[in-house]
Amino acid sequence: MTTLARSAIIKSITSAENKLFFKQWLRSPAQLGTFAPISWRLADLVAKQLNINADTKIVEIGAGTGRLTRALLARGANIETLTMVEIDQQMSDFLENSLQQMYPNSELKVITGDACNLGKIIPASWGGKVDYVVSAIPLLNLSESIREKIISAALDVLNPLTGSIVHVSYSPVSPIRFMEGDILQKRAASLWNNVPPGFVWRFTQKRYLHDLSA
Repeated sequence: MTTLARSAIIKSITSAENKLFFKQWLRSPAQLGTFAPISWRLADLVAKQLNINADTKIVEIGAGTGRLTRALLARGANIETLTMVEIDQQMSDFLENSLQQMYPNSELKVITGDACNLGKIIPASWGGKVDYVVSAIPLLNLSESIREKIISAALDVLNPLTGSIVHVSYSPVSPIRFMEGDILQKRAASLWNNVPPGFVWRFTQKRYLHDLSA
């Protein structure tokens, strides 16, 4: 597929996803967090926090309509080593259909499911081998117990020596501050002039003591 053709597809997808996102937000504002998908600038900032090559295994949770997914792909993520998880069936269907337009010959891994059960729904062979879990789930809208389940499930599928969670939030305060005894929490990047201001967090289990300044 030519760059021009892919750009035309993305333009069409962007228009459709804005409408779907707003519609689903009206139905369940707490689940989505905002009435529109992540901005392109913030999505790109998130993607820049990952060291990506063709073999990098990425699990995206709260994938929504796929705007952050497309930013990851634009930064070099391999569609074959990317698994996307979205709890909303309509958004999950939209994501899969839109990616099929962009990657018609690829075997997509789009899963409709709950991130609390991450280890049970991603490919079994990926357990303990995931390089990054990228999260756009609005954690601050959830109870602390659900947040802890999601983060714990994400940590369980990561490579125990090198894996980390990269989370995008609209709060400058960590959404899992109550877990600071167990989790290293670093605000890796900020986009104050985003609407609303956006922040990228990196979470890693303390016992592995990764270098979070990378």
